[in-house]
Amino acid sequence: MRLSSFSLRLLALLCMLVDHTGLALFPSVDAFRCVGRVAFPLYCFLLTQGYLHTRDLRAYARRLLLLAFLSEIPFDLLIFGTSASAVEQNVLFSLLFALLALYAADSLRGRPLSAFLVILTLCMGAMVARVSFGWVGIALCLCFYYAGNHRLYMAAGTAATLLFYSLSLLLSGVARSWVLVSLCSLLSLIPLLCYNGRRGYRHPVLTALFYAAYPLHLILLCIVRAMRIIPPYFLH
Repeated sequence: MRLSSFSLRLLALLCMLVDHTGLALFPSVDAFRCVGRVAFPLYCFLLTQGYLHTRDLRAYARRLLLLAFLSEIPFDLLIFGTSASAVEQNVLFSLLFALLALYAADSLRGRPLSAFLVILTLCMGAMVARVSFGWVGIALCLCFYYAGNHRLYMAAGTAATLLFYSLSLLLSGVARSWVLVSLCSLLSLIPLLCYNGRRGYRHPVLTALFYAAYPLHLILLCIVRAMRIIPPYFLH
């Protein structure tokens, strides 16, 4: 089976919805989070494809930045139960850092040392800002960028990045159960290797919905959890 960008986007969205639904309503069920681990590598791949094909990088970055800020309050409400938290910033900020890293790698192609220093600074910035997944989004997007159409290189780079990330979680004292959950991100290699290089179905309305889906689903889950209308919350 061959998958277009549209198909990958739908799959990433579905996995994200499953992940956050489990987090909001069934926090003790790891299966939801396992499915959700597939989403982030797919979004990193789609971001890289978007970078390579966008006609207006500044507009692309502005949309991402706007959505990141719009999503932060519902993200904090859903994850931390407060309207503002410095513990972690939403994943759209991670993708924004990755977009900047792609631009640095591209624009400084003939100056590898400068590119390395800029990318290293962005990785450190992502960790200091405590964006979701830290440096991983930058690393994954660069893997996809440099691998190009070489599926073997892409698979090897993605697997190495995700394995190293899981190892770093283990060494930092994160619970082994969560490390095992994080390893489920390797399942993203299956749809990635099925990518056919085509955009697939396109429509302006769908494009807008894909962009809006992140803040909207966070808001909806906050409302559902607050109203306690879905099991197991309505039982309490």
